[in-house]
Amino acid sequence: MSSSPKNYWIRNLNFLENQEDAILIADNKGKLLDSNVQAKELGLVPEKNDLKHSSWYPKLLKVDSKDHSHLTLHLSSGKRRFICRTIPILVDEKEPAKAFYFRDITERSFTEAKAKRYETLFRRRENKIKELEIRDQLTGLFNREYTIESFQAELYRAERSGSTVGVVYLHIDGLKEINEIFGNTEGDLLLKEMGRILLENSRRSDISSRIGGEKFLLLLPGAHKNIVLERAEKIKRLFSESCSNGIWGEVKITVSLGVAMYPEDGSTYDVLLQKVQTGNY
Repeated sequence: MSSSPKNYWIRNLNFLENQEDAILIADNKGKLLDSNVQAKELGLVPEKNDLKHSSWYPKLLKVDSKDHSHLTLHLSSGKRRFICRTIPILVDEKEPAKAFYFRDITERSFTEAKAKRYETLFRRRENKIKELEIRDQLTGLFNREYTIESFQAELYRAERSGSTVGVVYLHIDGLKEINEIFGNTEGDLLLKEMGRILLENSRRSDISSRIGGEKFLLLLPGAHKNIVLERAEKIKRLFSESCSNGIWGEVKITVSLGVAMYPEDGSTYDVLLQKVQTGNY
């Protein structure tokens, strides 16, 4: 009795396109004979229709038709996880070949929903950049609500791109005493001065914000740690120099400083904010 494969393949476009799995059909020399749109969209189809140079081909070529293989592949569509099968067939009832089935088990729905959510945040940030609701009226800096959204969005962007985010926290010490002795008007001048210094020493991609009272936050997407530290010290120095010319008498005005880096010091907004508020770096 012949041991030839009993699965037959007659070129049928409708059959391939009606399958959920990505399917590639190749002859015994690795030449691609047919594939469906799912395989093309995932980036499984090579440019020259030669599967021998595909990283997965040698692995699946030797797999028994009854077995399922789990593969993680880096494709043009991104990093994907598959359950795969290799089934021997006959093309047009005479030519031996193999059908390679790829079932995508990547959590695409979750990833796409998450990406869509944060892309919405990016668009919102761009569309509302000039709107009063995202600005602190006294200093002109971004307000707390907008900063929290932007912080989370920048962390997600950095996670996807493998980049860093620098976080600088500044707290004006002595503001309460200034308000009590000289009045809120003088205290507001200090807050405005910090706002001016932050804005003048921020890149276009940076996010400078007042997150409450005498508390300020500066986010530096993509910046290296040494740049973040230099920027933090510069802002502190400029503010101290400005305050030294004031009428504050014996009231000592200083700035408490905290610096943290994503992902080195944490991967979430809460962890990084807690880190910088300790004042250690």
